Amino acid sequence: MKNHCEIKTEVKKTYVVKEKIVESATISTLKLTLPGGIPIYHPGQFINIYFPELHTPEGKAYSISGAPQEDTLSITIKAMGEFSSRLCSLCVGDTLSASLPYGYFYSESEESDLIMIAGGIGVTPFRSMIKDSIGRNSPRKLALFHSSRTYVDLVFKKEFDHIQREYKSFNGFYFVTREKNSDSSVIYNRMNIGDILGNGPHKHIAGREFLVCGSISFVSEMWKGLRAEGVPEELIYTEAFFSH
Repeated sequence: MKNHCEIKTEVKKTYVVKEKIVESATISTLKLTLPGGIPIYHPGQFINIYFPELHTPEGKAYSISGAPQEDTLSITIKAMGEFSSRLCSLCVGDTLSASLPYGYFYSESEESDLIMIAGGIGVTPFRSMIKDSIGRNSPRKLALFHSSRTYVDLVFKKEFDHIQREYKSFNGFYFVTREKNSDSSVIYNRMNIGDILGNGPHKHIAGREFLVCGSISFVSEMWKGLRAEGVPEELIYTEAFFSH
């Protein structure tokens, strides 16, 4: 399994919270600024955030959820532990210490179609990729498969539904495992590899790259499933996170 969360020596910057969007009771998006402007980054990269008072000198990595065309750098956080809850408690005008963007969770091709497979809050880097691709009028096709435990955790579904209506190059597929809702566009069951690749002898692999982001167990399950169905290892990109 290729893991694209490689850490390197980094320069710490002081970001300012310009805007805060409460997405749900446990999920918030912070729009950050830097003096001199936001650095150039690839959709799929992340920043490492530091709260020394929480005794995490190594920091915690958070994927960028906005697009490079925007004048702020967005991260979307789900409060799952002390560190993420501290982040979610920040308000407009607060500052935080973080690295510049880095990481290698993105395709280097401009031609292959992208199949994005997200577990829970692992959808954040895919929002960056989708918004960037749409913003650049890229001809590549994008498909998002997003699985969550509850409907409210499909955090960007409303936005993605709008994009899907406007752009034929994007399709979203959604799965909720622990409850049912009146939204008929959601599958209320576990997502499996057949949902992603199709069934039968003519599976949809050629011309595609696969990106998987979510918990360690989710990423491992999806990677093993893709490999078992014949997807070459070099076409699978993974990024896994711990709950924190």
